[in-house]
Amino acid sequence: MAFDPFQELPPSPVPEFEAGGPAPADGGYVFDDERIVLAVNVALATRRPLLVFGPPGSGKSTLAPSVARHLGWVCHTEVITARTEPEDLLWRFDALRRLNDAQIREVAPQLGAYCAQGVLWKAFDPYRVAPGRAGDVTDAPAPQYGRHSGPAPRAVVLVDEIDKADPDLPNSLLVPLDTLRFTGPDGEEVRARPGAEPLVVITSNNERELPAPFVRRCILLSLEAPDRAHLLKVARSHLGAGYAASVAEPVADHLLKIANDSEAVAGPSTAEFLDTLRACHELGVAPGSHTWDLVLEVALSKGRGSARPQG
Repeated sequence: MAFDPFQELPPSPVPEFEAGGPAPADGGYVFDDERIVLAVNVALATRRPLLVFGPPGSGKSTLAPSVARHLGWVCHTEVITARTEPEDLLWRFDALRRLNDAQIREVAPQLGAYCAQGVLWKAFDPYRVAPGRAGDVTDAPAPQYGRHSGPAPRAVVLVDEIDKADPDLPNSLLVPLDTLRFTGPDGEEVRARPGAEPLVVITSNNERELPAPFVRRCILLSLEAPDRAHLLKVARSHLGAGYAASVAEPVADHLLKIANDSEAVAGPSTAEFLDTLRACHELGVAPGSHTWDLVLEVALSKGRGSARPQG
C-alpha cells in the first residue's frame, strides 16, 4: 500500500516543534502493512501506548524511531532488563553523588538535586525540572509547569522488551501512562503538555504474560516475521543503487529456510539480512563464488538450523 503520513495531534497551546520530514527512501522503515500505520494513528488519536508484540527480528524496536523520524519528533529509548525499577522510567536517583556530597557536608536539601530525568519525564515536559536541581538559583521560585524558554520537541518513547522486567513494573506504569502525569521526587507534578502528548511504544517478545489491566490500556499491534516480498522491499529501500536481485533473492530464500528449520532459536533478523547484502555488495561476492557460503554463514546463518546456502 502507499505510505500514509501519520496523523498529527491537535495543535498544542505551546508552539509546536518543527523539524524533519518523512523518513528517507534509503534506510527508512518500510511501512507496507496497513495495520502498522493504522495502529500508530489509533495510538496517536487515543493518546494510548502502542503495545507491539512479535518475534525477534520482526521490526518491533525499529518502529518507534522510524515513526519519530517520519513525524520529525525526538525518540527517547529505555531498554528494559530484569534490574529495571519502575521509577527508572520517571527519574533516576544518583546515590553515589549524594553520598559524595554528604562526605563533604554539602547535601542539597531537595532529593531532586540528585535525580536525572527518565524517558517519560523527558517526553512529558523536559523543561520541568525538580526543585533544588544542581545549577538552580537557590532563592528563585521552584520551576512551574510550562515555564520554559521555548517549545520542547514532540517525542516518541520506546520502552523496549517490557516482558523482561519484574512483573510489577507494567502495573506501576498504569497511572503515568493513563493520566500522562506523575509526581516527581520532591512532590512536584510532571505532566504532558496539552495537545503535545508523546507517543509511547512498548515492545514485548511475549516471553511473559503482561497484566490484563495494563494490556487494556494499550493499543495492540502484532507483527509477523517478514516474508520474502517484504524482505526484498526492505532491501530495495535500504540499498538503493546497491540492490541486486540476483543476490537479494537467494539470500532472502536462505533466511526463510533457516527460520523454518530453526525451531529452538529465532531465525535471522531483517538487520542481519541487510548486513549480508551489504557485505556481498561491498566485497563483490556473488552466488556461486568461492566465498558465497562463507559470507552467508558468518553474517546470516551463524550456526542456526541446518540450512545450506543456495546458489
